[in-house]
Amino acid sequence: MKATFLGHGLNTENKFNVGKQIVVSLADRKYNCFNGFVAFTAISGVLTILKNLKIASKNYSQLRFFIGVDNMGTSKEALELLLKENIETYIFHDKRDYITYHPKIYLFEGPIFTRVIIGSSNLTNSGMKTNIEASVQIDFRTKTDKQGEKLLSEIKNNFSELLNLKSNKLSRLTAELIEKLVADNLIYSQKKLGNSIEENINNDGENPIESGTLTVAEFDINSGFEQEVTESKSKNVNFSEREYEIFDEYIERYLTYVNTLNPSGVVSNQTDDRELYNWYRRMTDYFRNDELPEEIFERLLEVDFPFGEGKERKRLMNWDNRFEQLKVFKKTVDPEGEFTHVPQFKDSSNKYYKLGTWCATQKQRRKGNYPPEWTDYEEEKMNSINFLWEAINMGSRPKDDEWIDNLVNLENYYSESVNYKTVPPQTTKVGKWLNDQMTLKLKGSRGKVKKFLSVIREELLGNLLLRNGVEWEWEKQKHRESVEETLKNWKELQFIDSQPPKKNITETEKELIKSYREKVASLRHRSKIWHNEKNKWKLEILDKAGFPYPKPNETDELLE
Repeated sequence: MKATFLGHGLNTENKFNVGKQIVVSLADRKYNCFNGFVAFTAISGVLTILKNLKIASKNYSQLRFFIGVDNMGTSKEALELLLKENIETYIFHDKRDYITYHPKIYLFEGPIFTRVIIGSSNLTNSGMKTNIEASVQIDFRTKTDKQGEKLLSEIKNNFSELLNLKSNKLSRLTAELIEKLVADNLIYSQKKLGNSIEENINNDGENPIESGTLTVAEFDINSGFEQEVTESKSKNVNFSEREYEIFDEYIERYLTYVNTLNPSGVVSNQTDDRELYNWYRRMTDYFRNDELPEEIFERLLEVDFPFGEGKERKRLMNWDNRFEQLKVFKKTVDPEGEFTHVPQFKDSSNKYYKLGTWCATQKQRRKGNYPPEWTDYEEEKMNSINFLWEAINMGSRPKDDEWIDNLVNLENYYSESVNYKTVPPQTTKVGKWLNDQMTLKLKGSRGKVKKFLSVIREELLGNLLLRNGVEWEWEKQKHRESVEETLKNWKELQFIDSQPPKKNITETEKELIKSYREKVASLRHRSKIWHNEKNKWKLEILDKAGFPYPKPNETDELLE
């Protein structure tokens, strides 16, 4: 990792100027992904880097700005220019009075090198050139610099809601949004006067309506400095006679380890066999320093020794395992569907929760938002199952996501304790949806070809209903529980009638016994119409309890 201080405003030479470094980085083919987080933007700042933004837009797989509009620090014309040039831009605005969006971070990522510029410079002429500013440029190797990878990961985790476009405070820049920002008095207006821009000279804060005139200067992009290639220092290692003597023994131990513990070929530093781990590390060091004897190198090749690719190989093996789980999910959930799509389940206890999260991570890796770098191998594998990268590919929101939303709404319904052992009314959206799912589960869809609720949906919804005392055959459940409750009353009456008459019976007890007798009488009366195939199951419950009910052509009085 290399860190360089970028300061200007005090030194007239401005050797390591932020503006110079941004434009030279945009034109550099070493990078293919850019994300810029800036609090304030003026047209002078956009014009300064516009030429190189256009170059980058052709070469980069991703080019995005996340711009703030607090304190009237951003101009209408700057946003209009970004929109006109089709630069992907998002506006972040937190309506709380005491919160200001104030970052200045420029991230340049590539397959080999990554550059982070972080400091005080906004995307304005004064921020990039004339103000007294202070920033740091950090350069590191993308794949091998652990400290740099950690820094990048921490930045992305902090801004994950923006990078994932999940924040409700984030809006995609459109002409309509610009007009709304003007109407809400969140951005200010600049006027073009010939080759000059009417702009507040210090436009890194709240801008008054009236401002002075400032001519935009051009930067010399060749004055930026390049990222240096740094190599790890070689270790002094030599393949000794002792290594020859023990090689056969250790190659056998290594093969046993691979066949029984880790087929990736990587010997973990957590293994109990410390001697084997140390031998594995020595072989790796010999290879890196070009000190493996040819015959030893060939022997290691024969057993598919991972050499310097061990970590990546292990990662791809783990990736392949997830991919196989994805194929099983598709076969189980939607075997006839055109696309493969796994929603991000909100319930972490769901057995597919991790798979949904993994799929979301692959989407971000493919866009260049998360390490490690997306590979052609992974691209081919995902495309082989027609994985749905964007919802727009289907012309609408994926049905799985809509279904999960309804499931969450049902969970919210059951979060109220009074709703236990009930179902929402069919007059409500979630009630109608639940009724449709129950119909799909029990009867299937209408039409010539019956379609039933998929296995995973049946499991997800079934578990939720079970936890809240509801069965799939809800109407049948209500009838059964009503009959079973009345049978409990009948047995209680049998016990009361078998006892000597109670002398001091209270009015409450009298009312309770009366209600029991009425319910039992009603059950006997209703049972007369149950002598058919549809209601046969009700009579089976009565028979099991030994309840006397009218047989065909009998009356209730015969049972009294």
